[in-house]
Amino acid sequence: MSGDGGLPDATTVTDASVEPPRCEGLSATPPDFECTPLDTDYAPGADDMWAACVSDDGEYHRIQEDISSVARIAAFEELAALLFDPARDPSPDDFLEGRLIYQRDEGLDSRVVRRYDPHFDVPDGTDCTLDGVPAMFPDYCVGPAVLAPMILDAFAAGIEGGGGALPRVQAARVEAALLWFLYVSTAKESLTCTTTPKDCDSAYAYYTGGEPARGGLGLAARVEAVDPAAHDRAWDGLLALRCWRDLDPDPMATDLALRDRARAQYDRAVLDGVAAIVRDRLVQACEATDAELLYHWELARTLGRALDREATARDPDAAATLRAAFASDAPSDADAAAAVDAIDAVFDCP
Repeated sequence: MSGDGGLPDATTVTDASVEPPRCEGLSATPPDFECTPLDTDYAPGADDMWAACVSDDGEYHRIQEDISSVARIAAFEELAALLFDPARDPSPDDFLEGRLIYQRDEGLDSRVVRRYDPHFDVPDGTDCTLDGVPAMFPDYCVGPAVLAPMILDAFAAGIEGGGGALPRVQAARVEAALLWFLYVSTAKESLTCTTTPKDCDSAYAYYTGGEPARGGLGLAARVEAVDPAAHDRAWDGLLALRCWRDLDPDPMATDLALRDRARAQYDRAVLDGVAAIVRDRLVQACEATDAELLYHWELARTLGRALDREATARDPDAAATLRAAFASDAPSDADAAAAVDAIDAVFDCP
C-alpha cells in the first residue's frame, strides 16, 4: 500500500481445499450510480467548454504513426493467453516462455523497471534509475521498487514449479502487477506529453493497445468487461488529451491548465476501471472454490494496492478497510464484503 514499498508474500495456501474470504452480505452487482460528467470534461463533438479540435470526430489521431507501446500491449496479451487462466496451473515451461516474452528487447521489462508514478510528490530531480533511490521513494519509483521485483520473482517461482505457492497464484501476481503498470503508464505518459508530444500516443496505447475508437486490448479490454461506463469515460479522457495537444501543439506545451483538466479526466476514469477490476475479482473469489479462488484473491489483493492513494484521499476509513483486507495472505482472513463496500463508497463515478 501507499507508504510501504515492501512486497506482500504470495498466497502460500496450496491445499486443494481453500477457505473463502468472508462474503456475507456481499453485493455481487455494482451499484447503479447516476453519474454525469464534470462541466470541465471533454466529450467528442459535444457542446462543452472545449474549443473545436482534432478529437471531435471521436477517433484518436496519432501524433506519430508508429507507437512502440502497442507492441508491449500485444506482449501482455501473449502472456494472458499463456498464463492468466484461473482454472489451470501453468507449467514451468509456460513461465519460462512467459519470461522471454516479458524480457524482449524494448519490451515490457524495459519499461516496468524504470516506471515512476507521477501521482506522488518527490524532490525535484528524483531519478528512479539511480541506485538506492527506489528504496527511498517506493511509491513514486513503483516500477523498480515494487513491480519489477514482484514480476521477476513470480516468473522465477513459476519456473521452479510454484515456489511454495500454486503456479497459478504466481501467474495472478504477474497479471496484477502488469495491470498496475499499465495504469501508472497512462498517468506518466500523459504528463511527459507536456514536453514530448508523442507520449500522448503512448498514454493512449497503454490503455487501448492502439485499437480504434471505443475498442481496446490489455487494460482497456479488462475494464470494458467489468465497467463499460468507465471504459467509455476513459476513451473520452484520452481524446481530451489529444484535443489538448491539438490546441497546444508546440513541442513545449504552455496551456498547463487545459493539460491538467485532460489528465484528471483520463486518470479518474482509468482508475475507476482498475477499481472495478479489483471489485470483480473479489466477487469471483467469493463465488469460486479452491485453487481458482486463490487466483482471483491474489489478483485482487495485489492490484488493490494501486487504489490506496486515491482511496486515502477520498475516504480514509474506506482506504483502511481495503488495506486490512489486502494485507491478508490467506483469503479466509479477509472480509471481501467489506472491501467491496469500500470500493463502492470511494469509486462511484468515473
